[in-house]
Amino acid sequence: MPVPVAAAKGALSSHLDGLRRTGQWLADQSGILAAVSGGPDSLALALVAAEVCAEASVRFEAVVVDHGLRDGSAAEADQVVAALTGRGIPARRFTVSGPAPMTGRQAWAREKRLQILCDQAQQTGSAVLFGHHRDDQAETVMMRLSRGSGLAGLSAMAPYSLYQGVVFGRPFLGLSKGDLISVCQAYGADFVTDPSNADPVFERVRTRQWLQHPGQKMARQQMMRLSAVSSRLAARVREECERWCAAHALFTYRLRAELQADAFSQLHDEARKHILRYCLGVVGSQPYPVSEEALDNLLDRLDTGQKSTTGGCLVQMTQTHLRLIAEFGRPPEPELKVEAGRLYCFDRRWLVYAPQGGVIRRLGAQGWTARDRQHPVYQALKTWPARLGMMLPYLDGLDGQHYHPHFKSYRHVCSAAGRATADQKGLHETEFVLCSLPEDGALTLAKTATHDR
Repeated sequence: MPVPVAAAKGALSSHLDGLRRTGQWLADQSGILAAVSGGPDSLALALVAAEVCAEASVRFEAVVVDHGLRDGSAAEADQVVAALTGRGIPARRFTVSGPAPMTGRQAWAREKRLQILCDQAQQTGSAVLFGHHRDDQAETVMMRLSRGSGLAGLSAMAPYSLYQGVVFGRPFLGLSKGDLISVCQAYGADFVTDPSNADPVFERVRTRQWLQHPGQKMARQQMMRLSAVSSRLAARVREECERWCAAHALFTYRLRAELQADAFSQLHDEARKHILRYCLGVVGSQPYPVSEEALDNLLDRLDTGQKSTTGGCLVQMTQTHLRLIAEFGRPPEPELKVEAGRLYCFDRRWLVYAPQGGVIRRLGAQGWTARDRQHPVYQALKTWPARLGMMLPYLDGLDGQHYHPHFKSYRHVCSAAGRATADQKGLHETEFVLCSLPEDGALTLAKTATHDR
């Protein structure tokens, strides 16, 4: 076996072991999806992952997304799928819907691609693997450093992370782009070259070109060391936040956090900011962390007893508790069209199983007031204030019925996702099943909290 292939297979095998240790991926019930563009990085991933997964009896499929940003992109995507299936590797093409914006096209394409990957992963209970490598990592750190990113940002890409309840894996962060090109060559596989990857109009391309200059070898090494140190420090900070919250905070799903005011006031300012950032991430469910400036302003207002809205939360200090409550009415209100028998992420907080096609919405003030108080679900929530209750989702079915949520554990729903029918899933075909998503972020090789409280 050629050395690059052996190194890649070893990295991927170790990565699958790590996925199991996250506690979020069950090898006997879950599969693997590989995000494939046809470039050398993702093609090497598909070639190696197909073999490693077959040896481990793990379901595998390559997902090719056509963004429609270039003429001929659809034909190119079809060629990639044909090349993979010709090797006996399961592969499917998906096409992004809707026109691309005039600006921010790469960010738009990335968001659309992640939506498709997450949707497919949720339907099959799969983790998603990406072909990011050591050179990508150095570029990411350099770009974030230039923007003044904090500790979490300088950690760059984590080998394991959660995004919208889906486990993301990056098994090749220890390999170089040259290694992955060698893997493709060893398999005799032709890869696609995207011209946008050489267009200096994009920041990442300019950063890559600067780092690839012969005189920047030391800079590349420094970026990798900085990322490694930042990752360890960020993981330690997160562990300390989780430990403190386990002793001094109570979460109600991802809708409310109540922190003991006395314990919080005894922390120094930097520790209070870390705790606030963590809790805002859980309850606010925003796509990006709260900035340092916003945290400083929030602490100033809390010290004077003022209410504040920050990071998608209403925050208030009382004599006994610091309360963070998910902000209702923040536009746009989430609304999701669904098909029967599928899993969906809703409101960045919930993983839901739709027994019927229709539209998922929040209950809202009117829906919470008009709820059937004798319904078992609402009987169990009778002590909830309206501010929490109106954040709950319900399904407005095409059959004219309103489906109310039935709470299940995150593990129950995820382990059921890969099964074919509702009965096999253990999900009743008439129940609108709901569980709380873990917050996005890096995963350590231990089970993470899901806030199902």
